[in-house]
Amino acid sequence: MKMQSRAIIALSLVVISLSMASLCFAASTNISRISFTMNIDPVTDVSYVVETITLNPPLTGPLMANITTPLIPGKNITIVSVKSSANEELPYTFDQKHSVLDVLAYNTSYITIEYVVSGISDEVSIGVYAVTIDLENFTAPSLSGTVTIFGKYRVFVAPNPESVENGTNCVIIKLDQPMMYVVTLVSQQIVYPTQTTSSPGLTVVSPGKTSTTYGNNVAQQGAGGMNPWSIIIGLLITALGIAVVALYVRRGGGKIEIETMPSGDILSDDTVKHIILLVGDAGEKGIKQSRLVTLTGRPKSTISRRVKRLMEEGIVEIIRAGKYNIIKLTDKGREIYEQLKREYEEKQQ
Repeated sequence: MKMQSRAIIALSLVVISLSMASLCFAASTNISRISFTMNIDPVTDVSYVVETITLNPPLTGPLMANITTPLIPGKNITIVSVKSSANEELPYTFDQKHSVLDVLAYNTSYITIEYVVSGISDEVSIGVYAVTIDLENFTAPSLSGTVTIFGKYRVFVAPNPESVENGTNCVIIKLDQPMMYVVTLVSQQIVYPTQTTSSPGLTVVSPGKTSTTYGNNVAQQGAGGMNPWSIIIGLLITALGIAVVALYVRRGGGKIEIETMPSGDILSDDTVKHIILLVGDAGEKGIKQSRLVTLTGRPKSTISRRVKRLMEEGIVEIIRAGKYNIIKLTDKGREIYEQLKREYEEKQQ
């Protein structure tokens, strides 16, 4: 009787262990979309971000999965909350060095992450700021972000964003590409030295320069008779130069390169061909996107744009595996790879 009881207890423990294992490991899901809102105060260099990670398929019932999510990097990140679609707090671990959050998700269709990031804004001159927004690791199939910058600024963004709008005491920028953006802000409240000249009754108002009539004396804002727009353009060029140098140093002397994809046939691009050949040579197991950066010698942003374009064309698929993106060829991509491989071998003969 005792032996029978022990057998029943042992069997029960095995069943419980298997059930708990299924809770942790039965789920398989991918990130299908990353969207975020970002509020930036360039003067204090403090930014508040709400990031939403959409899962496909959603996790239902007791199923669980470990989801690795990228965050917008800065010198310091403080996590405020990590919640499920049911507004429940989720357990997580945070890698500050790589700006990555590992979340244990369950019974949810999306994850909402709130965090504060600092160290992305540099004051490069009086009233001139360079803000770096690095989205290179946001390589989900769909990406959208809204950045609100508080204050009155003339705004210059490189590379070109989806849109830039002027609000009331703020600027709204919309981003939709996994790349590094440099936003240069020139305050509209910069006051130029005053120069008094003699002129008949006259009032002139133009951007960057205001003239007010007091009898025959005109108080004209300018600097030594110079056009204020020339000053602004000079400040902008200086800001961009300093921002690029700062980024170079911050990234450990890595390459900084801004380039566009061909608008027509993507197979006319040599880097695209190289990527297809490397992915095809890797076989069924695929290849890490970070490995493509190493093998091609191209910047991460260059590879990210081309991989995304190849995915949109149905040539490759992106599989999220922990902290890495695994790139594999589709059936269409396999056909293109075999054709490129034949052409390459013919050239070698």
